[in-house]
Amino acid sequence: MQLHLIFIGKTSLPEALEGIPRYLGRIEHYCRVRVHTVRAEKIAHGTSEPLVQQKETKRILELVGTDHPLVAWDQRGTQLTSPGLAKLVSGLENSGVPRVWMAIGGPLGFDAELRRRADHLLALSHLTFPHDLARLLVLEQIYRAFTIIRNEPYHK
Repeated sequence: MQLHLIFIGKTSLPEALEGIPRYLGRIEHYCRVRVHTVRAEKIAHGTSEPLVQQKETKRILELVGTDHPLVAWDQRGTQLTSPGLAKLVSGLENSGVPRVWMAIGGPLGFDAELRRRADHLLALSHLTFPHDLARLLVLEQIYRAFTIIRNEPYHK
């Protein structure tokens, strides 16, 4: 299985800039990973938030297409435990699909079209996180999921 991660805009949080490559390298021990960064829309005073979401969604859906599963991380999604995420990842891995896409929402999240397209809509927490930090948290949880699947001690 190849995991394709989609980030909206560039990462600018220094702590995330350090941690993201660390967890990407760890995940590479379990599957191939590719990161795609789609251009973020500028959000200024008076900007139409739904229009921003629509434009970013269009870029993501053009990249993903319709042939492969899409997991979208959005505040409106379902919260899982780490073992629950491991079960989801294991199911995707064992399904034989060659490619899985995971999109992590930007500052405004996703619009309804992307949420409908997603095969799985997940949330990190009821808390609000900066999208740069959410990227790091999702990567850590994906790594944790693989260690749970392989019964490795990291999760303990």
